Amino acid sequence: MLLVAGLSSGALTPAPLPAPLELEEYLEADDWFQAGLAMNSEGRFQAAAEAFEKSIAIAPNNALAWLNLGTAQALLGDYARAIVNLRNSVRMDPKLALGYANLAEVCFREQRFAEAIEAYTSLLTLWPDNANALYKRGLAHLFLNEAGKAQAEYLTLKMLDPDLADKLLQAIQQSAGR
Repeated sequence: MLLVAGLSSGALTPAPLPAPLELEEYLEADDWFQAGLAMNSEGRFQAAAEAFEKSIAIAPNNALAWLNLGTAQALLGDYARAIVNLRNSVRMDPKLALGYANLAEVCFREQRFAEAIEAYTSLLTLWPDNANALYKRGLAHLFLNEAGKAQAEYLTLKMLDPDLADKLLQAIQQSAGR
């Protein structure tokens, strides 16, 4: 699974260190958000999810907090909740490519292929040359017995990433041989 964790702070400059959690009653939404990012980068996904939940409780319109909550939940294997929260992130910010990428990956992992295709399509609207999205969308079409659509993905992918295109072609050929 290709979930991107810890890279979704929305800033390109380093953030200040998060406030100490023992002063919890004084923390603001951004303090919880920064604490969640720190815990996420340490691989403490459960604690990160809890911090993002607290950030969202204070400031519920932060698409990046929803994205990070959903990503942490996915990394914990809680795919159902991850899908709900990743959907919230892209509903709040329809240009959040990472939100669509993670949503698509979680849907794919859950074998919710039609939903994965929808999320990959939204991602490809924002990031047209994303070879992984084309590859996975092609595989999702195969799982839905849409070999013609998978073949179309192969032809597009062939120009972007010949190695991934070959893998998709092998899957198409294997599918045809069933």
